[in-house]
Amino acid sequence: MSQASAVGVDAGGTSTVAALSLDGAFVREARGGPANPTSLGIEAAASEIARTVLEVSGGAAPSALYVGAAGAGEATAAVRLREALRARLPGTLRLAVAGDAETALRAAVPDGPGIVLIAGTGSFAYAENGERRARIGGFGYLLGDEGSAFRIGFAAIELLARAYDGRARGDETTALAERVLGCTDREGLLTAIYGGPLDVAKVAGMAPSIVAFAGKGNRVSTRIVQKAALDLGDLVRAAAKAVDLHEKSPAVAFAGGLLRENSLLSYLLELRVVNEVPGAAIVRLRDEPARAALRFAEALA
Repeated sequence: MSQASAVGVDAGGTSTVAALSLDGAFVREARGGPANPTSLGIEAAASEIARTVLEVSGGAAPSALYVGAAGAGEATAAVRLREALRARLPGTLRLAVAGDAETALRAAVPDGPGIVLIAGTGSFAYAENGERRARIGGFGYLLGDEGSAFRIGFAAIELLARAYDGRARGDETTALAERVLGCTDREGLLTAIYGGPLDVAKVAGMAPSIVAFAGKGNRVSTRIVQKAALDLGDLVRAAAKAVDLHEKSPAVAFAGGLLRENSLLSYLLELRVVNEVPGAAIVRLRDEPARAALRFAEALA
């Protein structure tokens, strides 16, 4: 490319979005498949990111590239992903890789202190206040991801297990779990959960329906959603305290597929955050995270 080109990438567990600018002027976006290095592996994630970058840039490596990737929040993973991308895009002069938290925050709060709560398949909160940074949660489906889509879906599976034992009543929530898992009894449930690797995305995919059931008044789903709102609110509160924003009326952004639409979950979560973090101002995303990543890439260039 004869012009100075910059590409910003938001790489997640569901899709990859790359945004291109030439001499600081936005040109276009391209979308690719999932590219979470934790779930797919570094090499597979790098290949998908590089493919999407080359698609948006017309086949030429950009001058500057900034990648915000889910699963690259830890330094070691970020370094390995950067090296893998460097091998695939040798023509890129300036290349930076980080987790997706920074881009998510700056998509809603362009500068200054703030907190972002990301709730999709997994969950975590990230806060910045001056030079102070804190990431709360994000330990994955085995150790954490409280309030996430996976946890909401898994709560329905746990309820189904109790229903098969006669310790709970079946309803549309348990019927959903049966359909998704393809089981009709205790043995089928055990096979679905333990018969092979757990399909995290399939379990998380139940969450929108459960949130919708709660919005219609289903008591069981409502209890699941109430618990999720409490857990997500705790992440925000802990992040605020970690960077000394708890008493400073911070901007709090909600991001991730679970919070994209207004719902009973988002309503209860807003109440929780406002009550737990004095003066908190709930803000919505101004840009897609890929556009925030593009601004970082332009700064590199």
